[in-house]
Amino acid sequence: MKFSVLLSDIKKQLDSLVNIAGSSPNKEDITQNILINITGNTLNFKATNYNIELKTIIPIEDVLSEGEITVNASKLRDTLSNLEVNSLLTFSLDDNQNILHISDGVTSFDIRTRSSIDFPSFEIDDITQEISLKQGELKKIIDSSIFCVTNEDFREYLRGIRFELTGSKLEVFTSDGHRMAIIELELENQVSADVTFGAILTKKFAVELSKILSDESDSLITLQFTKNAVLTNCNNFSLASKLITCSYPNVRNVIPKSIEKIVPIPRQNFNKLIQQVSVLTSKKIKGVTFSFENGKIDLNCENSEHEVAHASMVLPDLDYTVEISLNSQYVRDVLNSIATDNVLFCFSKPLAHILIRAADYDTSTIKISYIISKVVM
Repeated sequence: MKFSVLLSDIKKQLDSLVNIAGSSPNKEDITQNILINITGNTLNFKATNYNIELKTIIPIEDVLSEGEITVNASKLRDTLSNLEVNSLLTFSLDDNQNILHISDGVTSFDIRTRSSIDFPSFEIDDITQEISLKQGELKKIIDSSIFCVTNEDFREYLRGIRFELTGSKLEVFTSDGHRMAIIELELENQVSADVTFGAILTKKFAVELSKILSDESDSLITLQFTKNAVLTNCNNFSLASKLITCSYPNVRNVIPKSIEKIVPIPRQNFNKLIQQVSVLTSKKIKGVTFSFENGKIDLNCENSEHEVAHASMVLPDLDYTVEISLNSQYVRDVLNSIATDNVLFCFSKPLAHILIRAADYDTSTIKISYIISKVVM
């Protein structure tokens, strides 16, 4: 195996592959490696951790001989990280010594390799369902909801992104048990009117998929689902992952059936005030009390040492009186994910939580809502 390729043509791919490889606690496991394959004028990389697999396809012109081998992913990435990004790299495999020789004409490296015979393949069953939407739409869905996914090991269904399809309507839910993102979108290219389908994508799959999606692209991407896996091809990447296979609760019961009052709030100024007062919140619950009354919002917090912080924001048109305590970081996460100048705080009764939306919610193609449960101060 011998070929040449620009570092700039493989750098992004290597970074993504390393995020997949190396997940096994066993440092001798072959999944610490990435598979390198040259067939014709195509350079193929593959990485897996048994639960998720990423493949890349890179067209190249300078191929002297074909072949296949695996090499430690982190070592390969780190070896190339300090070279000039426009360097022309030559890869040459010494089969007898099991060494991959890499050179940019000035610096050279000899890296130990391992046969690809035992490198695992991701088994895919028959496709049972497909969901097609624009790349930019899917990236927005993931990026607007991923921060609500729990990082804890309890309640497995909270560790992923729930996709539910009813006809052409796609609904997406994420939650950590204290906050939730709810996203709705009518799919233009979903033709089956009587389809009802649900699946939970792993957080790892969603994170890696977001990286390879183009946020401005109107080109379609199709998610293909089997009984227990999801796969897609996008921008010369192929990504496959096991699904989280467990029942999902009826989270729609948490969504308010009616809204009593909607309060528009300047997003950036409000976010800044929350950041300022939250330095003195309790480290555990990070609670800030929001008091809406007399044409203004008061923000108050106190920690275990009885230190207090207070801030106010004038809202001249505010004619509503209510008080609720919320985790300040949860509120800021939502405000940071919204792009409009104003956000809408939506109140309902009983006041068990707050519903937050962007100011353009009613006219937006992708309708995004966030629910944050109140905390006890």
